[in-house]
Parts: sequence; structure tokens; C-alpha cells
Amino acid sequence: MRARRWFVVSLVAVVSVGSAQAALSELPPYRPDGNAERGSIPAVYRFDLGALYESDEAWATALADAKQGLTELAAYHGRLHDPEALATYLDRYFSLELAIHRLTLYANLEQVTDTTDQRAMARHQTALNLTDAIMNEGTVMREAILALTPAEVEKAYEQAPGLKRFEPAIAELRRRADRVLDPEAERVLALAGDNLWAAIDLNELPSDNERAFQSLISEMPLPSIADGQGNQVQLTFGNYPLYRAAADRRVRREAVAGVFGSLKKFESTFAAALAGQARRDVFMARARHYDTALEAYLDKDDIDPQVYENLIATVRAHADALHRYVALRKRVMGLDDLHIYDLYVPMVEGVDKDLPFPGGAKLILEALAPLGPEYLETAGQLIDPNNGAIDVYPSAHKESGAFSSSVYGVHPYIKLNYMDRYDDVSTLAHELGHAVHSELADSHQPYLTSRYVPFLAEVASTCNEMLLSQYMTAHADSKAERAWLLSELAETIRTTIYRQTMFAEFDLAVHKLAEAGEPITAERLDGIYGDLVRSYYGPGFTVDADDSVEWAYIPHFYYKYYVYSYATGLASGIAIAQRVADDVPGAREGYLGMLEGGSSKPPLELLKGAGVDLTKPDAIAAALDLFDRTVTELGELLQEKEQR
Repeated sequence: MRARRWFVVSLVAVVSVGSAQAALSELPPYRPDGNAERGSIPAVYRFDLGALYESDEAWATALADAKQGLTELAAYHGRLHDPEALATYLDRYFSLELAIHRLTLYANLEQVTDTTDQRAMARHQTALNLTDAIMNEGTVMREAILALTPAEVEKAYEQAPGLKRFEPAIAELRRRADRVLDPEAERVLALAGDNLWAAIDLNELPSDNERAFQSLISEMPLPSIADGQGNQVQLTFGNYPLYRAAADRRVRREAVAGVFGSLKKFESTFAAALAGQARRDVFMARARHYDTALEAYLDKDDIDPQVYENLIATVRAHADALHRYVALRKRVMGLDDLHIYDLYVPMVEGVDKDLPFPGGAKLILEALAPLGPEYLETAGQLIDPNNGAIDVYPSAHKESGAFSSSVYGVHPYIKLNYMDRYDDVSTLAHELGHAVHSELADSHQPYLTSRYVPFLAEVASTCNEMLLSQYMTAHADSKAERAWLLSELAETIRTTIYRQTMFAEFDLAVHKLAEAGEPITAERLDGIYGDLVRSYYGPGFTVDADDSVEWAYIPHFYYKYYVYSYATGLASGIAIAQRVADDVPGAREGYLGMLEGGSSKPPLELLKGAGVDLTKPDAIAAALDLFDRTVTELGELLQEKEQR
């Protein structure tokens, strides 16, 4: 029945899918090679940055114009009390902000595709310097707007009708007007590195504590271990995930013991860095009269702290499903006890499928058919390399990983390192979700309300992943393939909802220590983290002596209460994907409305329009119920296999 529903929905969008698939079928064949020279990859599979700038010389001209524009803004500083001058200033400010974002994106896309290009690196650093400059200029804008009373704002709109165009930005600034201090206090907070008014993601503004953490991680010596063939290999944080997931249990045990043992030797230094970060967050929050750091950092994006608390409470209430998963892993792997180093090895042998990019892209478009023709038309344009929006394959000096990035007025760009595996197809679906979200928001909103907050960012990407997972599972060629896909889904939910919520609970506990003025020591942090691992994974899970120090190398704890959004994003994506796949009346339209909404409404309101209310348990509980059902079916399939 499920396959029939997918087929019927596909017919609705057959024109959009068909045209995109025809273009994909004509792409030249290519076998990915991580050591290939970039020039050997067919040009169609590489970025075309012409939509941003036709050449490096055009970029340089735009750079000079932006620098001149920043200089000219200063002429307005003494006249911003005048509504007409303020309107002109805001017009120039936001035009410059957009121009600088465009300069930065071009430079970044050049740099990540060739990390040895010194000129690209220089352009990127120059663009980042301009980003700092426009952020500093933002303090002038903020002070001018927040100096006005509500009555003065309304009068200014009447006196200068052109000012009304900037009402969304003015309203968002004034939403937190009661958190603004006197000019001298604001000056001091700016000198201290205030980040609660930053116009970019806080992840992109590392504190000195985070830099100290990064330096310690990069300089901390790790031991060598014997690999599966008995050869000595040097552990690094780059190859650690590989050896942690090794089929040979000795190898993965030694890898985890090697990393955790090294962390243990430096845990007091890690504790000092994390304590400094937590105390800094609390200082910034209290300086602006927030009761807690949680309230302050969620308020930046207009998120109710109840969302955070509801996430932890709901996941805690569904811990039994994770305990069942631990028991299933132990049984399937034939182990008497399950340790942290047994969590990352695949529980089900992968099905060997060769999925070259054209075929993988076609699968994604078929899986996304329930989202309708408008979504598919946008997705089809972005996923087709002929349009220059996607950089597909790895090369010798290309940065690892994948991302989607965009600037208003230009199509989004997707960077991949596609290697013809199912994981690469899933990654493409994920990044395509980000890209379509940006494209739909940009095409339906003016610049000032086009940028959605980070809280919503992972919803669109994980919704795509879930639709792909549903489609692949429904069309599995065998029970073995279905079991493997189910095991992949279970691991995604374990690592993204359960594990990230455990991180969120640890993050909250550390900040509470700082808020209470209590000591934050390595021993205290080990105790908190170890207790969380035991309670989340249950009595069937064995916690070894050094496992409690894992917190020390997790970078997310320096991200100012960001980690919870991974869990809420996946839970929301699962809920929306299920509503759309089940053809719930209004589900597709509500979801598209959220994508098109940008920041035109508060994020929780946009999400509610898509049928998800994260102040209540429902969506998170539904995602964990899916996990529970997945574990049950996976167990049955594997038991059936064992009995054959």
C-alpha cells in the first residue's frame, strides 16, 4: 500500500521529476577519486561561481565598493535621530551587509574547493574582516533604533514613509529593547566580546575559551594502536571515528581507550576551558538581566526555554526504547556486555550498492515526490550540476565534508564529497533540504525576512533524509537491505536525538553550576557525564573507567546552547515527513509555508504552521515511537535471519 501511495504522488509531480531526471541521465560518467586533481573532474561537476561574480577581478571591484560604502556610512552617524537620514542609512547598511555576504560566499567557495590556493585564502580573510566591520557598524544602527520610544518609532514611520520598509528589522531589534544597557555599559560589553546581538550564527564566533579548547585538541598527543592487520597506526581525531567503528573489537577498544586515556591526562585543563565558557555565557546573560544563560541564548532567536526543557523530559520518558536497542545490539553482536566502543560498529552488514551521482540524485527526487511539484521543481534545478549550484566530487585539495550555503538574490550552493555510497545519497538529500529552504525563503520574502534562524535549519534537511529513508525502505530489494536501512535509521535517531539530548542535558548542568557559583572541576564534570550515560543507555550498558571523560573533546559544549537544535530538528523533520507521506490534509502546504516564511514570523509559529509544536511532547514522542517500532522490526528481521 505504501509503494502505491508513493507512485500516485509521483504522478502529480511527474513533469518536474521527469525533466530533472532527463538532465541527470545525460551527465558524463565519472568514478570519484579523493586524490584526483580538480582539473580532471568534468567541469559540469564543479561550482560555477559566475552567478556571484564573473571573475576574481569583478570580486575585487565589488570589494573596493564595499569598503568605500562602509566609510560613507560614518557620515550618517550624527544624524540618525532624523527619520529620513535613518531610512537612508538603513538602506545603505543592509545593501552593504548583503554585498559583504556575497563577497564572503564567493571567497569561501573558492577556498574550500582548493585549500592550497593562497589567493583564495587571502580573499576569504579579507571578506571576513569586512564581516567584522559590518557587525561593528551594526552596534551604531542598534543604538540609534533602540534610543527611540515606541511613540517616536511610529512618528518616524509617518515622517519618513521609506523607513517602513525596515520595520521587520526594527521590530526584531526592539523585541529585546529591555535588554539594552546604557551606552557606557554597552561599550564595556562590546569590549568583552558580547555575542547576544550578533547578526550571524554564534558557532561562527568562537570565544577565547573555545580557541583554547581547539588548541588543546590539536596539540594533545594521542597514542599509536595496532590496526586490524597488526600494523602500528598513529591515532588522530581525524581517524578516530574510523577505528572506533572497526569490525575488530580489539581495534575499536584500543582506539577508545587511547583517546579517553589521553583526555584523562588533560581533563583539568579541559575542565578549566569549559568552566570559563559557561561562566562567560552566564556573565553575558546576567549583564543583560536574564535569569539564566539558557533564557538569554534561546531568546536571541525568540525560542521559549520550554522547548529545551520539553525535549529533555520527553526523551527521558522514552529511555526504555534506547535500553531495548542496547539489548538488541548486545544480542546481535553476540556480546556478554556492551561498551561505548561497541556502539559505532555497524550492527547489520551493509548492502553493497553502487550509487553514482546521477542515479543517487534521481532516487532523491523520487523520494521527495510527496512534497509536490513546486518543491520538486526547485530541488530539480539545484540538484542538476548543469546549473552550476553543486560541487559534487572530492579532489586532492578539497576540504572534506558537505554543506549548503547561500546569499540572497543568488541560488544556493551545495558542496559535497560524493563517493557513490548510500551515505553520500543521504548527505545530498540533507544538504538539498537546506538549499531548497533557502531558495524558497529568498523567492518568497524580501531580504530582511528571508534569513531563517538556526533553530529551523535542521528541520528541512532532516525531513528530506526521512523521506529518503522511507522511500528506500519501502523499495528495499531484500529483507537484508531493509534490515540494513532500518539499522541506519535507528542509529540516526540514537545519535541525533538521544545522544544530542544527553549533550543538551550536560550543557544545562554545567551552566547551572556556573549560575550557582559552584566549582566546575574535572571530577564534577566526570560525575555528571557518567551518570547521564548510565541513565540514558540503561543497566545493560557497561561504563568503563575513563568513559566519563568523553565530554572533554565534544566541541558542541562551546556553542552557546546550540546542540539541542540537532535533536529538535530531527524530531520535527520526522514528524513533518510522516505527515506529508501519510497525505495528512494541509501537511504539504503547511510545510511549504514554513520553508517560504524565512523569518517573517517567530520560528515556533512557523513550525506550528507545519504541524509541529515543540513546546509539547507530541513531535519528539512520535520520533521516539518511530525509533521503538524500528528497533522492534529490526529485531524481528534479524531473529528471522538467525533462525534460517
